[in-house]
Amino acid sequence: FWNVENLYDTLNDPKKLDEEFLPEGTNAWTGQRYWTKINHMAKVIAEMASDATPEGLSILGLCEIENKNCLDDLVKDPQLKARNYQTVLVDGPDARGVDPGLIYNPKHFKVLKVVTYRIVLPYDSAHKTRDQLVVSGSFFGEPLTIIVNHWPSRSGGELKSRPGRIVAAQMSRRIADSVVKLDPKNKVIIMGDLNDDPPNESIKKHLNTYGKLKDAEEGKYFNPMEPLYNQGIGTLAWQDTWNLFDQTILNKPLLPNGYKTFEYYKAFVFNKPYVKSDFGNFKGYPFRTFSGGAYTAGYSDHFAVYILLLKEKVK
Repeated sequence: FWNVENLYDTLNDPKKLDEEFLPEGTNAWTGQRYWTKINHMAKVIAEMASDATPEGLSILGLCEIENKNCLDDLVKDPQLKARNYQTVLVDGPDARGVDPGLIYNPKHFKVLKVVTYRIVLPYDSAHKTRDQLVVSGSFFGEPLTIIVNHWPSRSGGELKSRPGRIVAAQMSRRIADSVVKLDPKNKVIIMGDLNDDPPNESIKKHLNTYGKLKDAEEGKYFNPMEPLYNQGIGTLAWQDTWNLFDQTILNKPLLPNGYKTFEYYKAFVFNKPYVKSDFGNFKGYPFRTFSGGAYTAGYSDHFAVYILLLKEKVK
């Protein structure tokens, strides 16, 4: 999963608050800047997990995407084109016009169903936040459902905004439970920028997670990002404090099973030197596209995360 920090095209959509990201807008979002960002994103995606498998990522959830055309431009980049990635994005109600999306390798994952679910904030029902994107299909012949999230932000303060993330967590868990009820063998991954860390109430209590495989319980979800967070590893930083908002959370059918089916092996934060800022007060932070209102030609204000799944090869 990767929050890519505002992937907008350069065209005005009258239904969206995209004026900042126009050539004449405050961000001077020209074609050159757009294609530079596409190129940078493609470099990261091409490299993620390529040390584990030459075909790289099978599935990648993303957020802060303006529309499907942006994803289509991304997967056509020369660094990715040979993989023939396909794209999924459903326009939602978010006022800024950014949505979660998915790219996938059709040789590995066959998409069977795409639906979205709306979130209503308990403290501001008029505020339009991002939908949850649910993509179900067959991963190398095994049933898999991905729930791609971008939960309500901490704008106005963590405490004041917390109920919105709790509502989002409850929605994700209801979706996951309904999928598993139809097929107990269905593998489910809840992924996204959750705007909360692994120990926070929305995740720990309402998704009902644990961080150690030995603590596995029926009805609970495994959060492989929790041990990384406990080691001080993060995906975004603010005032010298690291957060790990970007997570992939797994249900029981994805846990170690003797490699009879695909199982969880390891989680990673993609934080190689070139995606880090190397100067000033933000040295070591994610190398952003914009910093303090100035264009810096970076990658994103979040690091990407990914997990490896393994299965014993049948001879």
